[in-house]
Amino acid sequence: MVQHIAIIGSGMAGLAASWFLGEKHKVTLFERQPRLGIGAHSVQASGGVVDVPLRVIYPGYYPELFALLAQTGVAVEPLDASLGFSDLGGACYFRYRNLHALGKTLPWVTPGTWLRSTSRDILFDLGRFLWQAPRALAAGDLADRTIGDYLDLQKYSSTFTDRFLIPAFAGINTVSCQEVRDYPAEVIAQYFNRDFIVSSVYRAVGGAQAIAQALTTRVAHLRLGAHIRSVRRQANTVAITMEDGSAETFDTVVFATQANQVMAMMDDASPDERSVLGAVRYGTVRVVMHHDTRLMPTERADWCPVNYLLAPQFDRPMVSIWVNRLLPAYQDARPLFQTINPLVEPASELVLQDCSLQRPVVDLATQANPQRLEALHVEPERRVFFCGSYAAPGIPLLESAVASVRRVVQAAIQL
Repeated sequence: MVQHIAIIGSGMAGLAASWFLGEKHKVTLFERQPRLGIGAHSVQASGGVVDVPLRVIYPGYYPELFALLAQTGVAVEPLDASLGFSDLGGACYFRYRNLHALGKTLPWVTPGTWLRSTSRDILFDLGRFLWQAPRALAAGDLADRTIGDYLDLQKYSSTFTDRFLIPAFAGINTVSCQEVRDYPAEVIAQYFNRDFIVSSVYRAVGGAQAIAQALTTRVAHLRLGAHIRSVRRQANTVAITMEDGSAETFDTVVFATQANQVMAMMDDASPDERSVLGAVRYGTVRVVMHHDTRLMPTERADWCPVNYLLAPQFDRPMVSIWVNRLLPAYQDARPLFQTINPLVEPASELVLQDCSLQRPVVDLATQANPQRLEALHVEPERRVFFCGSYAAPGIPLLESAVASVRRVVQAAIQL
C-alpha cells in the first residue's frame, strides 16, 4: 500500500530517507532553509562552490554511504588528505605525504621527520595502536571503557595521545579533546582500524549539490523555506501545521532533524520519546571560510591539505583545510581555507563565511540511545520515526545518518 510520507529535514538523513522511501511511497520533503540542508552552508568562492563542512569519506568506515552513492549514480574521486600537526605560531612537529598505488594510499614520512623525537614517538605508538586496538576490540576488552582510560592503561606516550590521536579525532568529529577522552574506546577503535592507514579517502564529485540532486529524484513534493509550527498524531494520520496556519496530513512522518529540534515541533511527544531524544547532547563548532594565511602553519613549506594547529591553553585543535590542495575541482591562484574552531581570528576582510554548527556528543552514557530509539520504532501503530547521525551506533557522521535511515526503513516502516 502506498503511503504518504513526510520527511522533515534535508541533511544526509533526510535525503537518504527520501531516496529509500520514495521508491514505493509518495514523499514530501520539508526543509526550513531556502535550499537543501546538506548544502545550506556551501560557499560560492572564486574558484568554485565549496561545501561547509567539507565531507571526506573512506570505504572502511562508510560502507552504507558508498553503497548509496553507487546506487544513485554519484561518482566519487580520491583526495590527497595528508595531515600536518603544528604548534600554534610555532614549528610543524609531525606530517606525512600520501603516495597512491594500486588503489591504496601509502603514507610517506620524510627522513627529516624521522629525525624528530616527537615524530618517532608518534609513529611508534601509532603502529602499536593500529595493531593492539583491533585485537582488543575483537576480544571485547574495550567494552564500557573510554578511550582515555584505554590509552592510560596501555601506557601510550603523552606525545602520541595528546599531540596526535586525541586532537586528530577531535578534528574528525569536531569536538573537544576532553570529549574525545570520554568517547567509548570501542567507537574509536572501529574507526581507526588497521586499514585506516592505507585507505584512500574520497569525496562525492560535485559535492553536496550532486548528492542532493541525485537523492531528491524520488521526492514527489519539495517544500523549501517550510516553517513547521507543530506535528501531532491523529487517529490514523499525522498532521503537520505550518506557521501560516495551513495543515496537511500524512500516513507517516520521519524526523530527519537534530534530536534537540524535534521537541519544538512535536506537540504530543510521549515521555519515552522525550527521554530518548533529550538524552542526545550537542556541542557547537565554528567553521570559517577565509583567505587568511595566519591560520595556517607558520612556514609555507609545512602546509598540508589538512593542518592541525595546537595550543596548550585550548582544549580543541584548530583544523585548517587548504581547499586548493584538497579539492581537485577548485581552481584559483589565491589560497582558500576552511578552518574549524579558529584559535586565531581571521581578518574580517578576508572572511567569506563564518557559521556555527551543532554536532552530537558521544560518551558511554549515550551509547544506548540508538537501541532505545529502535525500541520506540517497533511499537505497534507507530507513525512517527526519528533518524539522523545521532540515531545509529558509532561516530555521528554521514555514515551513521544513512545507517539510521536503513534501520527506520527495514525495522519499522517495512516496505
